[in-house]
Amino acid sequence: MKNIRGIACFIVAVSVVTIVNAQDKSFKTDASTGVQYRFIKHNKKALVSSAVKDFARVIMLWTGKNAAGNADTVYLNTHAQGGDSIGAISIPLKVTFNGSLEQGVLMMDVGDSAQFKINADSLYIKTFRAPAARIPHNITGSTIFTFSIKLLGFKTNDDMMAERNAQIKKREEQAGARKGQELTDITAYLQKNNLTAVKPDADSIFYLQTAKGTGPQVKDGDSLTVKYSGTFLDGKVFDPGSQPFKVVYSKSSPVIQGWISVLGKMNGGDKVKVLIPSKMGYGSRGYGPILPYTPLLFDMELIGLKSNK
Repeated sequence: MKNIRGIACFIVAVSVVTIVNAQDKSFKTDASTGVQYRFIKHNKKALVSSAVKDFARVIMLWTGKNAAGNADTVYLNTHAQGGDSIGAISIPLKVTFNGSLEQGVLMMDVGDSAQFKINADSLYIKTFRAPAARIPHNITGSTIFTFSIKLLGFKTNDDMMAERNAQIKKREEQAGARKGQELTDITAYLQKNNLTAVKPDADSIFYLQTAKGTGPQVKDGDSLTVKYSGTFLDGKVFDPGSQPFKVVYSKSSPVIQGWISVLGKMNGGDKVKVLIPSKMGYGSRGYGPILPYTPLLFDMELIGLKSNK
C-alpha cells in the first residue's frame, strides 16, 4: 500500500509540475543526444549497469497541448489506466531519433524520476511510424510533448518473453477453471435478481429488461448509434461506454456475436438489458480485463438508426 501511495503522489506531483512549468527554463539539453530533460529525483552516485536494456518498466504521465494549443491535455496516465496493479507499463527502448524518450530513459537510474520534452512530430512519424493521415491535425514540427517518468527497472527481451509465457500459462489455467463455472455463475445471478423466469433465446442470450422504441427495425447496411455500458455479473464496470458506439450493421460487423444478435432484433429507440454468455462474447480467450468464459451484462439503447439504402 505504501508503494502505491508513493506512486500516486509522484503522478500528482509531476502533473502539477508539468502544467505549471510549461515554459520552465530548468530543462537541460543533453549534448550527445539532444534530449531535453529535467530530473526530479536522481541518484547521481549510482553506477548505470551495462546490462542489456531492451525494455524499461515505468510509471508514465504523458501530457501536451490540446488542439487549441492553450491547455495541457493528459494523453496517458499509466497510474490511472493501461498499467498493472501499481500503474506500471513496459516500454521498448529502441532509439528511433535523436532527442527521443528512449534516450532520455537510458539516462536514468532505477528509482529516478524525470521529465522529458519530446518533439511530437518526430514521435508520431519515427517512433509510432504513423502515416500522415493518422497524425492529429494539431501536431506540427514545433509541437512538444512532456513525459514524466518514474523508472522502476530494466528488462531484456528474454525477460519479456518469460513474462508473456507466464501470462499465457496463467490465462490457460484461468480458462480451465472458469469453463465449468460459467453456467453456475449465470444461474446464481438470475436467482439472486429474481430473474429465473427469463429464458435464453436461440443464441443463449437472456433479455432481462426491454423497452420498445418507435423506430424502424434494424436491417443490413443501416448505420446505428448505440448508447451502452458493460458490466460483469458482480456489477463491476468493464466498459462505461463513455461515448455512443457507431457501427454499420451486418452479420460481419466488428462487434461480438452477441451484439450482432441483439442489434438485429432491435428497433430505433429500443432499450434492452441483456446477459450474453461467453460463447457469444469473448469465448475461451477473453479480452483485456474480460477473462475467458466470462458472461457479460450490457445495457443498450439504439439512439440512432439511418438506412443507407
